[in-house]
Amino acid sequence: MKSRILLASTMALLLTGTVSALAEDKHPIYVGARACAACHDGQGMGHQYSKWLLTRHSHAYASLATPDAKKMAELSGIPGDPQEAPVCLGCHATAAETEPWERDRDFRMTDGVQCEKCHGPGSEYMDAKVMTDPEAAKRAGLRTMTKQVCLKCHYVKGSHAAVHHRPQIDVDKAWETIAHRKPQNATPDGLTETVAAALPGPKYAGVLACFKCHDSATMNRQVSAWQRTAHSRAWAVLVTPAAYEIAKKMGVTDEPQRSPACLTCHTTGHGREPGRYLAAYTVADGVGCEACHGPGSEYMPEAMMRDRVAARKAGLTSVTPATCLGCHKGAHGKPFDYAAAIRQIAHPSHAPKVALGPRYKTPLNLAIRPGGAEAWVTCEASNSVVVVDLQKRLKVAEIPVGGQPNDVTFAPDGKRAYVSNRLDDTVSVLDVARRKALAAVPVGDEPHGLLTNRSGSLLYVLNTTSDDISVIDTATLKEVRRLAASRRPWSLALSPDGARLLVTNTLSRFVPFRQPSVSEVTVIDAEQGRIADRYSVPETNLLQGVAWHPSGEFAFFTLNRTKNLVPMTRILQGWTITNGLGIAWKDGHVDQVLLDEPNQYFADASDVAFSPDGRYALVTSRGTDRVAVVAVDKLIAMLKRASPQERANVIPNHLGKSSEFVVAYVPTKHAPIGVTVTPDSRTALVVDSLDDSLLTVDLRRFAPEARIDLGGSKQITKVRWGEQLFHSANIAFQRQFSCSSCHPDGHVDGLTYDIEADGIGTSPVDNRTLRGIYDTDPFKWEGTNPSLARQCGARLAVFFTRIQPFNPEELDAVNDYTVTIPRPPNRHRLAGAPLTPAQARGKAMFERTRTNDGRLIPENGRCVTCHFPPYYTDRARHDVGTKYTYDRQGSFDVPHLNNIYDSAPYLHNGMADTLEEIWTRFNPYDTHGVTNDMTKDQLNDLIEFLKTL
Repeated sequence: MKSRILLASTMALLLTGTVSALAEDKHPIYVGARACAACHDGQGMGHQYSKWLLTRHSHAYASLATPDAKKMAELSGIPGDPQEAPVCLGCHATAAETEPWERDRDFRMTDGVQCEKCHGPGSEYMDAKVMTDPEAAKRAGLRTMTKQVCLKCHYVKGSHAAVHHRPQIDVDKAWETIAHRKPQNATPDGLTETVAAALPGPKYAGVLACFKCHDSATMNRQVSAWQRTAHSRAWAVLVTPAAYEIAKKMGVTDEPQRSPACLTCHTTGHGREPGRYLAAYTVADGVGCEACHGPGSEYMPEAMMRDRVAARKAGLTSVTPATCLGCHKGAHGKPFDYAAAIRQIAHPSHAPKVALGPRYKTPLNLAIRPGGAEAWVTCEASNSVVVVDLQKRLKVAEIPVGGQPNDVTFAPDGKRAYVSNRLDDTVSVLDVARRKALAAVPVGDEPHGLLTNRSGSLLYVLNTTSDDISVIDTATLKEVRRLAASRRPWSLALSPDGARLLVTNTLSRFVPFRQPSVSEVTVIDAEQGRIADRYSVPETNLLQGVAWHPSGEFAFFTLNRTKNLVPMTRILQGWTITNGLGIAWKDGHVDQVLLDEPNQYFADASDVAFSPDGRYALVTSRGTDRVAVVAVDKLIAMLKRASPQERANVIPNHLGKSSEFVVAYVPTKHAPIGVTVTPDSRTALVVDSLDDSLLTVDLRRFAPEARIDLGGSKQITKVRWGEQLFHSANIAFQRQFSCSSCHPDGHVDGLTYDIEADGIGTSPVDNRTLRGIYDTDPFKWEGTNPSLARQCGARLAVFFTRIQPFNPEELDAVNDYTVTIPRPPNRHRLAGAPLTPAQARGKAMFERTRTNDGRLIPENGRCVTCHFPPYYTDRARHDVGTKYTYDRQGSFDVPHLNNIYDSAPYLHNGMADTLEEIWTRFNPYDTHGVTNDMTKDQLNDLIEFLKTL
């Protein structure tokens, strides 16, 4: 282990790049509870290690394998196995946030919440000479535990309380429960193992040897199941007063933990010859696997275990009543029921079949196959594309693709289809005739809209999170270049002559603080694969659907005009969020019109499509469950009649102008998004995303015609209902907006708002993401809302929607949906990937305790003090010197840092466009962490690390 520690210290030197003395630059590593037990166990030290083994802390990791843990993870929007989720491991394990080199070879994260979780990595203070000098131990990294530190993990987590229904932990009582005090005249008297020359024959390998195979998900986490039984604590329980009393009655005069009479049944293999143990074996594991199945040295290789006959010949034994009765028959007068006991310790190798809940499709977008016979619909929730026969009005096939497919397009010859997969950062290439995936092409982060050029030689893919556009050579399926978009590119449309692509971007460009937003339509030369122009669209955001008119003279795109600079009181005047269309002319001029009318708003305009004859444009309203039919000639004529001043300043804000050009509204079901029109201009196809259906609309009568079922579940769960409510504008005055209007995709709209609860014109606040926010309470930048129910309940009605609040049942449903909005995988560090050198250096800066010139950084000046894992927030308010002119006070809630790279702008009022600006422009006096001594390279490294969280 000493060589391991020296290696870690050397690596720390290389990472920090400093030239100070080795003693000052040692990077402590985690050594594990067993290393602590070398001194901290036995009667002379008050059996500290054994007492820890008897607490829930020791099997905190194992508890993540329970069905309840999986339910809690689902409620928090955490996909996958809790035992592999950093957020869960952050509180249920020790050193989960560290790199492998920061943990000793013998360290076991599976030991749960161990000594170093509270007292810090022990490599530098574990030496007995250091530990006997309190000041030296403290200088070497030993932390003093406080009750306040306990609450960093032990606060009431909504996801947990919803499952186990336990109240807030009584910290004082818990403190006594886990107490492991040393005797007044403590003497090192730790865990010792009997050392003897090896004997021939099978040997006990220890539970760790079994762990490597038997605690995998495929083996149903068998070892975790054992860790939760009394068997795993059989040795530790010998330190309890009850054990001493029993031993006294048995005539045992020495310590139970050292008595062969007790160890025979309370450990694995003890009472037999001491030379029968391999190095990894420890008596502290109590009654382990080999106590029942025989010493494992000969049958433990995986190849042997997969051959049952060979394993039995090598010593693997089956459990019978005799196996258990050897120790349990008449043990201390306790009755023993073999059948009941076997059920209690059951650890099957295959997980029981779990009944799947309702499975939805959640269709988003669609495209008509060349020839017009089929519509292909991307279904986000089922990771598939549904094929619909348009003549039969029937689903005829479903094709598996990647994770969270968003959009689909066809090659001009119709032989291939391309599907963007947001979760996987890929594009699926499909053989249309065989309805089969051919390849998955890697692209940028969270790909969304995609389209080929006219010849089909290039495929353009919009990457919403990396703010760029992948250009794919369709012959080689290789990315040939990456173009810079604006913020969150969304949809794209090819001009009829094939010359230009228009790209919408959902978030505004960065603008000066408290200035109106400015969004962008990016123009691409489709054949050359380069940016040709960038159209500015002032005072707008959420530019989404886009389509070219068949004439090629102009294109329509959907937009919001969010007047976030005025107080929310203006909702009553219909002036906070308005919804409409942009008209991008081929000469670069852009007009704006609203689709709203007084008392009849058109919330969350999402997509637009022209009929091939150019007479009509169809626009979907996700928030009001309608499709607007726009008479194109009337809209264009209205614009041409107006003066330049009217077109620039009056019409974009004119409520009611839509009555001049909207000729019909067609009702849909829940949250319509994608829309297209059949080649004959007779039928529109509308994707009802939260109804799992495709609606056909007769454009001769402007009426619904047929509803095509895409195959999703008909059962509506509370979460699904909450999702429908979240995307519905019925909750807002005059149906102006929905929750989704400010939180598209459960995320951010990139704007700062003036909510007058704190005064008109004061305390503007940046919009915060809803992704993965459960258990990060309190909410609101000033930390005044203790729960999401409070945030989304009456307060929402009073200060935002100006209408009756959600009733209790609706509020529960919205809450259940909101907390399950998942956080996407971190694109800067994929699960299990090592840190890059820059990220590792940044981690050292994030955790540093001294400045570059050796000064001790006060605890409240260290990044990790307020931003500790797993959410990287202490859930408290602090004044970090960011109070601005319009703020009424300077103390703000510490935001979590998970996926922080994806939620610009930053700080409570959004005045920092980038992470760098937080510590360059807005931290002049080191009040927001000590950072002014950092070099530019060090700050860059810190930012690189923050992006991995």
